Amino acid sequence: MKSIYRILKKWGFHKPKIINSYNGNGRRIVCKVVTENGEIILKGIPRDDIEEKVVIGNTKAHEYLGTLKGLAPKLIYLPDGNAYIKDEQYYFYVMEYVSGRQLQETEEDEFALGQSVAKLHEFSDFNYLCSFDSEMQKKVFHEWFSERRFKKEYDAILDSLPNFKEYKQCFIHTDIGPHNALLNKEGKVIFIDLDDSGIGPKYIDLGWPFIMQFVDFNKKTHEMYYKFDLAKAFLHGYYGEKKITADEIDMIWNGAIYMHIAYMQSYGPDAVEDLWEILKYGIEQKEKLFQML
Repeated sequence: MKSIYRILKKWGFHKPKIINSYNGNGRRIVCKVVTENGEIILKGIPRDDIEEKVVIGNTKAHEYLGTLKGLAPKLIYLPDGNAYIKDEQYYFYVMEYVSGRQLQETEEDEFALGQSVAKLHEFSDFNYLCSFDSEMQKKVFHEWFSERRFKKEYDAILDSLPNFKEYKQCFIHTDIGPHNALLNKEGKVIFIDLDDSGIGPKYIDLGWPFIMQFVDFNKKTHEMYYKFDLAKAFLHGYYGEKKITADEIDMIWNGAIYMHIAYMQSYGPDAVEDLWEILKYGIEQKEKLFQML
């Protein structure tokens, strides 16, 4: 803890006080801190977790989306004008603390989130790419699950996905959902956790919630249902009065499939079979949702 206070003093804060600490991602450090200038968030990322260029991208994302566009927490610079520091083990940077509430899985909040994602996707002049290459990652995905019963079908699904680089490239968050968005006191949606954000394929971003979030899976009974009300609200927020075509839904679902597959290794080997069933169920909901629009 003393070392964190030493880090905070490099920003010129006098008598900072840590009032909350979040360690949801293991070794990463996220602290809410009270200073003489208000509340701030200190973020620390182990140096052996990422390359320095990723930290540069993270801070540039907050500078762009927060300081310039007002859709994310603003970056707070060091007295010498630098955006981050590094010690022997960590990279550190500081952001403003945004007071408000986390978005919830309600139709009202999903509509507001959809509107804000549409604004996000209007931006294409950011100079840093998102943290992954969609086509390179597909090659990695093909190496997975060689011993699983569904390998042949899994590979066929991967092969059916388009080259996302041939479609619109814009600022993407890469993990869009209520869990990464706040409603501030002025009623404006603010995006948080920009760790992997940058210029990338629109449809990967747009597709994220349509399987990852909108499929509800009961771990005990293995029953599933689809949150059509939330999916429709999000789409209506994103597209407004614009007609959503079958081709557009196809591309959204391609993005949804891609992002779900990207997470299929994230929850351990015991979860893989369930995630495969969720994927198949999610794919089946596309036409049903389209008929409701």
